[in-house]
Amino acid sequence: MTHSSGAITVVIADKHPLFVEGIRSALKQAAGISVAGAACDDLDALRLCVRLSPQVLLADLAMLGALGSLRRRCPAVRVLALGPDDGEAGFMSALLAGAHGYLLKGSGPAEIAAAVRSVALGQVVFGGGLAPRLLDRLTAPQARSPFPGLTQREHEILERLADGRSNAEIARELCLATKTVRNHVSNVLTKLAAPSRVDAALRARDAGLGSRPVLTRV
Repeated sequence: MTHSSGAITVVIADKHPLFVEGIRSALKQAAGISVAGAACDDLDALRLCVRLSPQVLLADLAMLGALGSLRRRCPAVRVLALGPDDGEAGFMSALLAGAHGYLLKGSGPAEIAAAVRSVALGQVVFGGGLAPRLLDRLTAPQARSPFPGLTQREHEILERLADGRSNAEIARELCLATKTVRNHVSNVLTKLAAPSRVDAALRARDAGLGSRPVLTRV
């Protein structure tokens, strides 16, 4: 969907109404961009995209759970995610969810507008100095996995089990449904022949997975 002026149409999705209004206000000042609608949950965002067919969905990373359905129903909509600067986790989650770009929350109006234009043109955008980190990630030699039988997603689940995260925490981090995480955990336990998630977590720790410090009694 484009206006007669040829402006890039955008739908904004974030669970915080004030943040949505801030982005809307910033983009209103940008030349060649028109905000077609705004939503405060992923289902509303999906409905807006189906109805309005915007060129770009500017969405909070935590709301990308409905992205799979969006890709099926609105394949032409390109997604630009907004999230925290939490190392690789944010933009890797965005990539895995199928986003075409990732900006840090707190990015300035000019950077957001430029990213929207680039994504609308078919480019992939990573703002706030994230591009060098992504390049490092993609070009770094991959260490041999201690659990070669696991898929990439199962390996991500196991890493979070090693950190003691609950299914709900894992679901939020990876933008998955809790039921999906539960199924992945079950597959991990089966493949590792582990009697429990605690046993799987301990084996993962022994293999060097996990980032949280392990607390021990003195």
